[in-house]
Amino acid sequence: MASNPRSANGHRRRQVRARVLAEETHCALCGNPVDKTLSMQSGQHGPRCTIPNCPGCTPHPMRAEVDEIIPVSRGGSPYERSNTQLTHRICNQRKSDGRKPKASDVTGMPVSTGW
Repeated sequence: MASNPRSANGHRRRQVRARVLAEETHCALCGNPVDKTLSMQSGQHGPRCTIPNCPGCTPHPMRAEVDEIIPVSRGGSPYERSNTQLTHRICNQRKSDGRKPKASDVTGMPVSTGW
């Protein structure tokens, strides 16, 4: 049984992730700035949360994620800097769903390009 390549070399993956977070500021998919301080949504809980007084355990949809441009499942490397990019969590999820993220997905409002 093959192991997950993302966790096979955790140290190297963490180094690439740290480099992406240090070098990039905007989501590669929608083009908007990424707030790297976001983590969990306060007061939001996953369906299996049983922790009393949990401050929140649901990931914030706008938090920073490091995306593989070519997915690992299609032969992409999780360790090569050239195959990684900064994204919002929600944009990365939409990419995985096969939907192209738009600026309005992030802001919640339609964006006009015609001035």
